[in-house]
Amino acid sequence: MKITLEVPDNKAAFMMELLQSLPFVKATPARSKAKPQDETEYLLSTEANKKALLESIAQIEQGQTVTHDRLD
Repeated sequence: MKITLEVPDNKAAFMMELLQSLPFVKATPARSKAKPQDETEYLLSTEANKKALLESIAQIEQGQTVTHDRLD
């Protein structure tokens, strides 16, 4: 059985020491949570998305935009 405990950072060392002192507990620290990507990082993460994003930015900079009415 696996049990996950969420412990505040300022108590983590104490909790790990306590748990590791118990002979029947195998305590391992969880991997730190990855920083969430923002939208731009996500779009730049693949070559196809990067190409499309950079082309769109270039079109905007050159004034090649199209305006649409909102659909309500």
